[in-house]
Amino acid sequence: MWESRKDKGLYFEQQASGWLQQKGLKPVQQNYHCRSGEIDLIMLDKNTLCFIEVKYRKNNAFGGTA
Repeated sequence: MWESRKDKGLYFEQQASGWLQQKGLKPVQQNYHCRSGEIDLIMLDKNTLCFIEVKYRKNNAFGGTA
């Protein structure tokens, strides 16, 4: 289905972004790069700026969704 890990990551980031937007959050930035790394999603929840790390899990052995 995915040609690379990057494609897989982008797919699940888009899924997470869509779900969060349905919950009322507004997108600010996706895949923000800086010297110390990358932030997958930056979104606004009313007056709160949210920094979101998206992780894909095949099963709940290491934790499920929040």
